[in-house]
Amino acid sequence: MSRYFCIAVTFLDPWFHGQGDDEPEWPPSPMRLFAALLAGGQIGCRIRDWSQHKADALRWLACREPPLIIAPVAFRTSGYSFYVPNNDSNKELDRQQRLTGKVCRPYRLRGCNDVYYLWSIEESEWPAAQPDLEILSREARHLLALGWGIDQIVGSGSVLAQAEASDLQGQRWRAWKAYRPGSINWRVPCPGSLEDLERVYQSFLRRVRGKQYFPELKLSRFDTVTYMSAQTLPQRSYACFELPDGIAFRQQDAAKVASMLRSLTCTAAKADTHEFPGGAELYVAGHVGTSKQHVPRFSYLPLPSIGQEHADGMIRRVLIAEPFGGDGSHAEWAQKRVRNAVMRDRDANQRGVLLDLWRRSSRWIITRYVEQARTWATVTPLILPGFDDGKQTKAEKLVMSAVEQADIPVSAIAELTLRKAPFWPGSQHPRQYMVPSYLKGFPGWHARIVFREPIPGPLAVGAGRHAGLGLFANVAS
Repeated sequence: MSRYFCIAVTFLDPWFHGQGDDEPEWPPSPMRLFAALLAGGQIGCRIRDWSQHKADALRWLACREPPLIIAPVAFRTSGYSFYVPNNDSNKELDRQQRLTGKVCRPYRLRGCNDVYYLWSIEESEWPAAQPDLEILSREARHLLALGWGIDQIVGSGSVLAQAEASDLQGQRWRAWKAYRPGSINWRVPCPGSLEDLERVYQSFLRRVRGKQYFPELKLSRFDTVTYMSAQTLPQRSYACFELPDGIAFRQQDAAKVASMLRSLTCTAAKADTHEFPGGAELYVAGHVGTSKQHVPRFSYLPLPSIGQEHADGMIRRVLIAEPFGGDGSHAEWAQKRVRNAVMRDRDANQRGVLLDLWRRSSRWIITRYVEQARTWATVTPLILPGFDDGKQTKAEKLVMSAVEQADIPVSAIAELTLRKAPFWPGSQHPRQYMVPSYLKGFPGWHARIVFREPIPGPLAVGAGRHAGLGLFANVAS
């Protein structure tokens, strides 16, 4: 019988101010909860009751797989500004000049204020785990805040059966260990996190010694995962690169850029011992022969610059993407092995070096291609896997077949719009795009798809989905 250890927290006010790594965070990360458990167990007079057994229980929790999180829907507010004393303004006597402004954009919880963290407990480990679970359940009652100090909470711990866990209300978030440069990650505890937290806290207490200031240490012992709604598709890992300043390609040549990127990656794979599913010839080069069987492989996706007022649609960034649900190991290999390599065209001319992301705008651009959303529209045209005979109804059926081939369930689609005119400034009519020889003659369309639930990217559909065609970007709501 499946069991779950559950820590439930209830926010006294429907606000959450916590920040992740430079980004607002929702739901609150497991590492944030882990630190709150340690703080609650050692605050004030409770430090006298701290014991090795409590420390061992927290170490046991840190070694678990990241928990399932059940949280209410929350949305970011427009924010407000507040003013605090400037630590560097001790030379100013005028208090108005000694204040510095900060902008806060907290999340507001909708519906309820309860957040649940659930760790799965296997039947075989249940007897040995009971003492630790009893200690953690008691320690959960000492939780005070989660986020800023004003994000006060009431906590509790319990063991739930499968049916009880299924009855908990809220949006379910599951952890994915994917490799996605530039994406938002959640911190989770790992072996050594407890000692690291205590070390950081001690450095904070001793930051001022006499007249000398010593900066406190930063937390370093933690893992990172990506949390996604349990109703959406699994994560898609990717490697991401950027071209040097002054080098860009026309959007119509996306397939040419993808071909150069694939050639470069194949060369790196041949000179390496990394193992790919089905071998490098299949996974990296995509040589499936006459077989029509769907096999996992890399997709090479040039990213046109879109979404901004003055975006020109030129290609300055590229992705190498694993299939949906990949473990991220192959994308991580590509990030390390292809970094700083030179792309060359068919005549062996140098066409650009693949650099790590360096432009300020890059993270925002990549977000338009990888962040989960309900509405997506093609940037490069979708090439149908058959002939539509000039009929839009037949084209729509072929698009549905292409969606299935891209590992996306057709049942997830709520609306589909097809047209020849582009949806994004800088994009062109499908006939303007260069297509590989094996796709010559197949019709192309621009598509807009609204899904029933938000799904993550990168999203590419159609017969040219591994070669930069049929690439979608999310439409901001």
